Amino acid sequence: QVLWGADNILMESRGLRGAAAAPFAGAATDDDVLVVAATYGTGAQEQLYIEPQGIVAKASAEEGVTIWGSLQCPYYIHGGLQPLFGLPAERIRIVQAATGGGFGGKEEYPTIIAGHAALLSWKAGGRPVKIVYDREEDVEATTKRHPSRTIHRTAVRRDGTLVAMDIDFVIDGGAYVTLSPVVLSRGTIHAAGPYRCENVTVRSRAVATNSPPHGAFRGFGAPQSIFALERQLDRVARAIGMDPVALRRKNFIERGDRLAVDQEIKEDVPLNALLDRALAESGWEKKRKAFAHHNAKPGQRVKRGLGIASFLHGSGFTGAGEVHLASVAKVEVTAEGQVRVLAASTEIGQGSSTIFAQIAADALGVDFARVNVIQPDTDEVPDTGPTVASRTTMVAGRLVERACGDARRQLAEAGLLPADGEVEDRFAEAARAWAEKNDGPLVASATYEQPPDIEWDEERFRGDAYGAYSWAVYVAAVSVDTRTYEVRVDDFVAVQEVGRVVHPTFAAGQIEGGVAQSIGWALYENVVYEHGRVVNGQMTNYIMPTALDAPPIRVFFLEHPYPYGPGGAKGIGELPADGPAPAIAGAIEDAIGVPLDVVPILPEDVLEALESGGPPGESGVRKAVLP
Repeated sequence: QVLWGADNILMESRGLRGAAAAPFAGAATDDDVLVVAATYGTGAQEQLYIEPQGIVAKASAEEGVTIWGSLQCPYYIHGGLQPLFGLPAERIRIVQAATGGGFGGKEEYPTIIAGHAALLSWKAGGRPVKIVYDREEDVEATTKRHPSRTIHRTAVRRDGTLVAMDIDFVIDGGAYVTLSPVVLSRGTIHAAGPYRCENVTVRSRAVATNSPPHGAFRGFGAPQSIFALERQLDRVARAIGMDPVALRRKNFIERGDRLAVDQEIKEDVPLNALLDRALAESGWEKKRKAFAHHNAKPGQRVKRGLGIASFLHGSGFTGAGEVHLASVAKVEVTAEGQVRVLAASTEIGQGSSTIFAQIAADALGVDFARVNVIQPDTDEVPDTGPTVASRTTMVAGRLVERACGDARRQLAEAGLLPADGEVEDRFAEAARAWAEKNDGPLVASATYEQPPDIEWDEERFRGDAYGAYSWAVYVAAVSVDTRTYEVRVDDFVAVQEVGRVVHPTFAAGQIEGGVAQSIGWALYENVVYEHGRVVNGQMTNYIMPTALDAPPIRVFFLEHPYPYGPGGAKGIGELPADGPAPAIAGAIEDAIGVPLDVVPILPEDVLEALESGGPPGESGVRKAVLP
């Protein structure tokens, strides 16, 4: 049935480098080249933020529209309500209330519920209206991670050199477009990973189906395509009799190499150092020998295994996205010597308020306690862009840093402060003197400026997709009970390079939380659709991992400062959504000797795999989009 346009395709993308078809054709006569093909799938996932969707609205022709709510992107709602009510921007006000997590689920959907509440308030003569979904309503109605299906064909030399990749990547968009185009774009760009390959073709599509719309979720398409790639590399290694670690190391991209979208990597790539650290911290060689000996014992019920994933994640919006946003941040130095940071970036549990205060204090040379980060309110803060895409610290934080630098410069040029060094003991007097001389507080702002030498052609889908990438290697150790078919992650090592680590505790927390969330995607969280409806919208039948299911998550950072991030920082928030699922799936295969290539991997999937000696059939298909 055609639900959208002529062919149910919401969007298509294509990445192409080299002549990918030629190596496959030549493999038929070249004994040194082997072609490996397989299909992979990923299921939907519910964001499960702390409180469900909730909005309070007050709207009338006399007073305009005011929204208070649990949300990620105030200016998304601001822009969405203007055409709905036919009002100018200054008569729409959005105030973010305390928000217990978003993960993409409170990026676009709050505009819908805000519109509902505001229209009801308008019809009720301006009386306030509150709409708060209960958990079941939230799970059944709101957007989730896009299910995906990926078909890989890989041409590889018997020494492990990747010759060609042919990748067909499809995501299930659901009944409406929502953010499927940008999710598809990021998934396409990441589909060939951090590996050197001269011939790559990526064909990708977002398709319409009769499920509720899928939308933004931490990782934004990259977890789906990276899962398929990393599982494919494990399969390629097995086909040529090569260690999966050695295969990855042999093909790691380096400075000067190009990605599938033809972006030249202009930074040093730390993947070998990350791999060495991950292997050492996880005790890879010792555990592999110990696990093999353990699994070979007769009658051994619980099998153990190790899996690995190496990957990259682009920071910020794709291509020219940041230029189009033209984000702005401001800083105000009051007559009392307080610093007010004005930005639309929202605090949703990731620590942005603390980090913005830390960046501002460092840039001004003042005590941290002097800085106040203002709660986002569109009547007061400028549009700093949405709180998405691993951009808050790197992009918005950089704007805060530059705005504070400009404020410091103005105070220095006025002779009130020295240009360099800490000035805490003189700052209050300088702020008072400025306010008296200029009849008001000092206000400085910064607008996004694209780093040099970045060019992106959206029509041809080629060029510099991201100004910077974060890099990582993850290792998972699992145990599989061959009687109950349960999988438990026993240990997890996450090693990454994210530029400079601004706040070590928050940075580690981002990785730990992302890994735990991804363990849920890999092993527990199975969204069940029947006739286009979610039928397991309760926490009794939508199973998520608890603290008892979480292993020790050991987090390590390597630092290589990025010159266009605040203090050298790059993006971090989405990185841990990419690597855990393939590492866990690889560890399960290492334990039981059978590949499982669709997540979530439920006990019934393990049962079917062990009984059949191969990947699950129908049970795997049920979770993967197959348009």
